[in-house]
Amino acid sequence: MAAGMDWDDLRLFLAVARAGSLTGAGRALGVRHSTVLRRMAGFEARLGLRLFDRGPGGYALTAAGRELLEEAAEVETRLVALERRLSGRDQRLTGTVRIATLGALAPWLAEALAAFRGLHPGIRTEIAISHETVSLARHETDIAIRISRNPPDSLIGRRIATLVHGIYGARDRLPLPPGAALAEAPWVTYAQGRADLPQARWVAANIPDSQVVLRTDHTGMLIQAVRAGIGLGLFACYLCDADPGLVRLRTLNGLGFDLWILTHPDLRDTPRVRVLMDHLAAALAARQPALTGQMPAMDRQERGEGEWTGSAD
Repeated sequence: MAAGMDWDDLRLFLAVARAGSLTGAGRALGVRHSTVLRRMAGFEARLGLRLFDRGPGGYALTAAGRELLEEAAEVETRLVALERRLSGRDQRLTGTVRIATLGALAPWLAEALAAFRGLHPGIRTEIAISHETVSLARHETDIAIRISRNPPDSLIGRRIATLVHGIYGARDRLPLPPGAALAEAPWVTYAQGRADLPQARWVAANIPDSQVVLRTDHTGMLIQAVRAGIGLGLFACYLCDADPGLVRLRTLNGLGFDLWILTHPDLRDTPRVRVLMDHLAAALAARQPALTGQMPAMDRQERGEGEWTGSAD
């Protein structure tokens, strides 16, 4: 690489360019905003170039920055591919495996990992919990557990289950009398930043905007709002069926998203990745009744669940 430039410099530059801000870059790299600012300033000073224009809208690439971005991305692709190939040749059942997953699955994963530790004590795990995309191609993680309609063709893995969704209300504080139309109830749903989710799209298509009384980008907050009786909400059944404070009013099939466990082809034969992926896939597959909304009949009766008798419109 050119004098004054190394891989750490380029990795920092790519993070700022992709995030458009120091805060976003710091979050991606796991360092503080002030550290990104100091290191970026040092990198520009060593190059004698300004790579970003700083403005109220964030960090925008200069002409020199755009030129470097193209080259740096190619360097990253080559280095990450080499790293993956070398990692794939490590045949030991030891080392660290990184997992990117959803917060809602944390209780199930913790239980599965406890059993896994007893089988393979030499394998450690690092877990990133986020609904944001984590790149397997850039080797930001080894295994990704994600909800998707069609995972990228460049990844391999298996579909665990097709998710079933339901409309939920507070068990003891339903915001609408039985027999009334669902569209007449107050509703909670996702904010604009997550409007692409199937639940948000269904609400937008079927519930008048005037009936939406709360929006947020956080699933846990939406569920808490429904439990408090603020409004009805639409969620994957595995999130709510075990909650005694909620009742499923209607079941919705066919929203088109599945739960997948994925990895990169270069890692498919790495023993520590393969055995952990197989273990987690089996543990999640055992949760099929919850993922597909098939709670035992007795549990549903004890919770007083029944289909809503009113209309949806």
